[in-house]
Amino acid sequence: MSPAEEEKSLPLPERWPRASKFALSACAAAVAELVTFPLDLTKTRLQVQGEAAIHRNGAAAGQAVPYRGMLRTAAGIVREEGLRKLWQGATPAVYRHIVYSGVRMVAYEHLRDSVLGRAEDESFPFWKAVVGGMSAGAIGQFFASPTDLVKVQMQMEGKRKLEGKPLR
Repeated sequence: MSPAEEEKSLPLPERWPRASKFALSACAAAVAELVTFPLDLTKTRLQVQGEAAIHRNGAAAGQAVPYRGMLRTAAGIVREEGLRKLWQGATPAVYRHIVYSGVRMVAYEHLRDSVLGRAEDESFPFWKAVVGGMSAGAIGQFFASPTDLVKVQMQMEGKRKLEGKPLR
C-alpha cells in the first residue's frame, strides 16, 4: 500500500487531529451553551434592569426593579414573553462558543507543540501550560467577541418590545 493510500485508510481524527479537536470542542461547547443559556439571559436582564433603574431613579433604584433573583426573572420572562424567549439570542451565543472553544483548543495545541515546546523528557512545565492557556484563551476571545454584542442585543429585544420601544 502506498503512503497516500495508507494515510487515506486512517480514521479522520488521526489524519486531521486539529480539525477533529476543533469540531469536538465546538460541538461540546454548543450543547453546553444551549443548556445553560436561560441562566445567561436572566443574568443579562437583571444586570440591564439594575443599570436602567439607577439611571432613572438614582439612589432609590432598589425599589424600582420589577425582577428579584434568577428564578423570578426567568418566571417573569416566561409569563410576559413566552417560554421560547428564554433562548432569545442563543444563536450568536452558540456561534461564539463554537469559535471560542474551537480556536482556543487548536491554538493551545499549536502553542504547546510548536511555539513553547516540551522539555527533553517530553514533559510540559506548568509555567508553559499557564502561558499557553492564557494566550490561547486571549486568541479565542479575540475572534469570538463580536458575537457577544449581538447576543446581548438579541437578549434585550423582547424587553424593548414589551416597553413599547423600537426594536434595533
